[in-house]
Amino acid sequence: MPGRLRTGCSSWTSEAWWGSVYPTDLPAGERLSVYARSFDTVEVDSSYYRDPGSSLVRRWARATPPGFVFTMKFPRDLLDPKKGPEREAIAAFEGHARELGPKLGALLLQFPPWAKPSRAGAFLQELLPILDPSLRYAVELRDSGWFQGETAAALYRQLRDLGISLAWSYLTYVDVPPDRTSDWVYLRFIGDHDTIPEEEHGSIVMDRSGPMRLWAGRIREAAPQLRNGFAFFNNHFAGYAPESAEEFRSMLGGSGPPGGPRLD
Repeated sequence: MPGRLRTGCSSWTSEAWWGSVYPTDLPAGERLSVYARSFDTVEVDSSYYRDPGSSLVRRWARATPPGFVFTMKFPRDLLDPKKGPEREAIAAFEGHARELGPKLGALLLQFPPWAKPSRAGAFLQELLPILDPSLRYAVELRDSGWFQGETAAALYRQLRDLGISLAWSYLTYVDVPPDRTSDWVYLRFIGDHDTIPEEEHGSIVMDRSGPMRLWAGRIREAAPQLRNGFAFFNNHFAGYAPESAEEFRSMLGGSGPPGGPRLD
């Protein structure tokens, strides 16, 4: 049976979605349940800023239907090369994420642009082997130095050995190569925070169908080697993540939940 590319948004809490995705009289706590009627996956952005803990994670799981899948960002405090890997805090966060049970799809390690190989290379090499091997991880790197020469070769060897996916990310300031390091894919359409500022969110304000077609072609090319994957859209990509996600899903021949477009 072919795998599926689940497609959704990077969070469900955008204030720009009131009156479109969410009725204006909807209680804020019910947004996730409404979001899950249109998409079968979401990337949790808030966990990047703080470990949500067990009780909140369990609440998310209860608010979504069977078959819904979350991915969660690692807290940024756990990805600070100056501190070094904090084993106990990492294990605690992984334990909280496991409260999602079968609804946990993957954990994302999102490094900022300043995390260049010279500053974060040794830290990443030390961090990756201590992650819980029973969970799935993707690593997002935002500096071109990671994708060049021996640095790239060493990085890819370690990711492949551990079964960790190199996140494929559309960013306006660095070209992330479509190199596979696992049998699943984690694709992020981010853009940047300057081109489409937050006050313009809520509708498509920039045509970025070109990048979507490019990455859709790359997904099709890699599909025979993929078991499954995720694609997430940020409002900063084109202005309105839900519409972008639906357009990309349609490009790959999918419609709505469950499961997403087939990878075949």
